[in-house]
Amino acid sequence: MPPASRAPYAITHIFFDVDGTLVDFRASLRAGLEAAATLLSERTGRLVTPAVLTETRDRFYQQGRERRTLTEVRAASFQQVLAERGVTDPDAAAEASRVFYEARDGALAAYDDVVEPLRVLRERGFRLATATNGNAALMRTPVMDLMHVLFGAEEAGLAKPHPAFFEAALAKAGAETSRSLMVGDRIDNDVAPALAAGMHGVLLDREGTVDTSADPGMPVIRSLRDLPSMVVLPDGP
Repeated sequence: MPPASRAPYAITHIFFDVDGTLVDFRASLRAGLEAAATLLSERTGRLVTPAVLTETRDRFYQQGRERRTLTEVRAASFQQVLAERGVTDPDAAAEASRVFYEARDGALAAYDDVVEPLRVLRERGFRLATATNGNAALMRTPVMDLMHVLFGAEEAGLAKPHPAFFEAALAKAGAETSRSLMVGDRIDNDVAPALAAGMHGVLLDREGTVDTSADPGMPVIRSLRDLPSMVVLPDGP
């Protein structure tokens, strides 16, 4: 991985990961799982926990992800949980999917350190874009209204950390590689591949738990409120 340059970064475009960076998807996923688990417990007369739903979904994901969409994997996992408890009604699985997505998507919200710095960056003239592996639901959260460009794996046809993902994101945003910055909560998916592509990169580590010992020069922030002071617009064309 190339050495990370240091702030202030002279850039025009800032790309953001979404899940874990802008939007707290873990909290919304918990809400969806809890709602589905409650419904399935009622339908089967047996306790179904969010942990059971997660384990079943992960099992289906590993068995045939390449042949199924994530939505199909989730639906199949609900059908399996019902079947294991003697319920084969397809309408019950469909209802579980509906309840899950309604609760999950209804709970999607930005972290509390997101909106203010994004507004500041827009007002200063930076172009803001998403660069996410997340699905369409993430892109419908209100904070996305602050983005100039929305780009993700569903549109790209491939996912981070593939180099072509970053090439496609830069192309869609009309951004120059050397004048672009990637911000994300993962080294492997966000910062390292962006640096390898020739972009600048900053790791967002809100909880201070990411191990950066292998990359001692890695730029790290604990809040997105730290970002506006780290970037400037280039002087020349």
